[in-house]
Amino acid sequence: MSDLIWREAMPPDNLSLASLTGLMRALATRPRLGLRQLQPIVVFELWLCQDTVRWLIGCADVLGRHFLNDLAVQLPGLALTTVESSPRQLPTTARELRPSSTAYPLRLDTAGGVAAGLLGLRHRLGADESLVLQWVVGPSFARPPVPKQFTPLEALGIVAPQKIGTGEQTAWRSKIAEPLFGVRGRVGAVAIDLHRATQLIGPAVSALGLASGPHSHIGGTWQSRQIARALFTVNHKRRTWSGSLNAAELAAVLGYPVEGVRVPGRGFVLTPPPRSLLLTAEAAEKANDRLIGTSVHPRSRDQVVRFPASSIASHAHVIAPTGAGKSTTLARWLLQDIAARRSVFLIEPKGDLVSDVLARLAPEQRTDVRLIEPGTPGPVIGFNPLAGPLDDAERRADSLLGLFRELFGTAIGPRSSDVLLHALIMASRLEDGALTDIPAILTNNGFRRSVLTKVSDPLTIAPWAAWFDGLSELERSRVVMPILNKTRAWTARGPLRHLLGQPTPGLRLDELFEKPLIVLVNLSSGTLGPETSRLLGMLLLGQLREAIQRQTTVSEVQRRAVSVVVDEWQLFVGGMDFADMLATARGMNAGFTLAHQHLPQLSSELRAAVLANAKSRLVSRPAKADAKGLADVLGGDVTGDDLMQLPAYHAVAQVLTGGATSTPFVVSTPALPPTTADAVEARREIRERFGVAPSEIDAQLLKRWQNNDQPGTSGPIGFRKRGTS
Repeated sequence: MSDLIWREAMPPDNLSLASLTGLMRALATRPRLGLRQLQPIVVFELWLCQDTVRWLIGCADVLGRHFLNDLAVQLPGLALTTVESSPRQLPTTARELRPSSTAYPLRLDTAGGVAAGLLGLRHRLGADESLVLQWVVGPSFARPPVPKQFTPLEALGIVAPQKIGTGEQTAWRSKIAEPLFGVRGRVGAVAIDLHRATQLIGPAVSALGLASGPHSHIGGTWQSRQIARALFTVNHKRRTWSGSLNAAELAAVLGYPVEGVRVPGRGFVLTPPPRSLLLTAEAAEKANDRLIGTSVHPRSRDQVVRFPASSIASHAHVIAPTGAGKSTTLARWLLQDIAARRSVFLIEPKGDLVSDVLARLAPEQRTDVRLIEPGTPGPVIGFNPLAGPLDDAERRADSLLGLFRELFGTAIGPRSSDVLLHALIMASRLEDGALTDIPAILTNNGFRRSVLTKVSDPLTIAPWAAWFDGLSELERSRVVMPILNKTRAWTARGPLRHLLGQPTPGLRLDELFEKPLIVLVNLSSGTLGPETSRLLGMLLLGQLREAIQRQTTVSEVQRRAVSVVVDEWQLFVGGMDFADMLATARGMNAGFTLAHQHLPQLSSELRAAVLANAKSRLVSRPAKADAKGLADVLGGDVTGDDLMQLPAYHAVAQVLTGGATSTPFVVSTPALPPTTADAVEARREIRERFGVAPSEIDAQLLKRWQNNDQPGTSGPIGFRKRGTS
């Protein structure tokens, strides 16, 4: 055994007999060495223990150390690794395996049954027992004429040899359609005594018998310790063979899991991650990329797998049920984005993810954080979608009108749209205007007159105001009521009013594209209620879309990378054209990471949008009803059963690399790093720095709406921040 090179093989999942035959076929190309032009041997072994299944491949060292790796290329997904803790040991006893016919082929349609029969023998084994199947592959043969098997009487010349029949010739032509090899097979067992070893070997020979045809079968000789020693040492100096098998026959009796056979407890093995995504542990610490996890494939085991920074803008889709580690993955990615100085924008409906991020930020990073948590006690960091330059007021108003249409559809008719648009323009032109001013503009005559003195113009606002003021009180009430029952959603709910009613807000979304900014939005439905959470999420995403579109005026090389993470994103999309938003964001270097729990949560439109636009994907073990659909999404060789076998904290990943999405591969996802700060203290500090007390917000709103006729009210009214940024 000293002059054999051994590797452990890890066959791919969903291995077909045809693919394995291709690997065997390549053995015919081995070089012929020496004066006798002999081909060096290759050895295939299957070792079964009570809790493990291992496949070994050995070759004569004269073939060189690269021969087996070159051979593995013939079978995509086959991994060869250095043998650690070798299972090889001297069997208690063994039997040789001999094909009964040299002309008639074995059955190939039972290859799956042979594999299942052999691999199923594992359950017969005790704690210290093992079973081994060995095939030594010798020289390949040219296509000779039909071999003649003589009976003893024919060999002695007592009886005339029979002529080769048509059936035998046909069978031989079928057999030599694939390369033919001289082989020597053996099966042995390690057990406490000879009797027990004999009990284990018999079923293995019977399993191989499933490949028997009408005129051929594989039989076993008498067992002996001599054969056991030959199995252990391989004894490859002996150049005699117990029979001949073609490439397909050999593939059928190796004991590899072909034709859908599963190995219980093995899990499943996909192709390894692309080499371009692999990093050493040292390189991973310095990487500017996101890190997905560590590879579990034998070829790249424990190497870190990266999500290239250049691929983030092409969007990622994360699907994981509750408890599968989705929030942990999202928090790790957010922290890695922050460390790489990418701006981040997070929306989530629970608050745990925000806490995970805050608890791992350094105190000096808090000056870059804008925390939106409406409904929680303490100062509120404001967001005002109507704030901005005067010359951009109409665009802001039109954008919000579009949001209302997406929210309420046909419930906002042409007349309501006209009234709402002009009210939005008026509020947007105010230096201290806010969305919360809309009901007051439409119902408070004094406040409306005060606003008109500041923002009216003879072409648009003045004619509309003349028409509106000319309506009777009853007519005006009929006009504004369809609008008020929608806009009051923003003022009747305190958390929204305090967020949106600040003329000088602490959050301006355009800053995401100007400097590294960390925007964390907690839309906890338990605190806000599901409807308020949905409304605010739609507003923020809609305004983010506008900010992204404004980046078209910035040259491509100057566009700052922005990472947008939305957990349970389907809750906040509403009627917006999300496919268009993703397509636009990709060109503006804004990458969305969209996470949710199950495919059925998505409408057909949203499903089509995310599957077409998200080029990278991470899927954890799903619910059973979701498994097949997700397997279809991933493609490749992944099946629903594969996904159901994923262990905890493992996932199937597809990553955009080199302009193409990789084939699926499996990673182990790590835990979050330890906390370094108190999330409660971080929240308090950030709110105190950028927020305004709710009571002060309400007082200022009332002052603006009620004291509009007093001197001095025509100037801008704002809020005093508790701290400076």
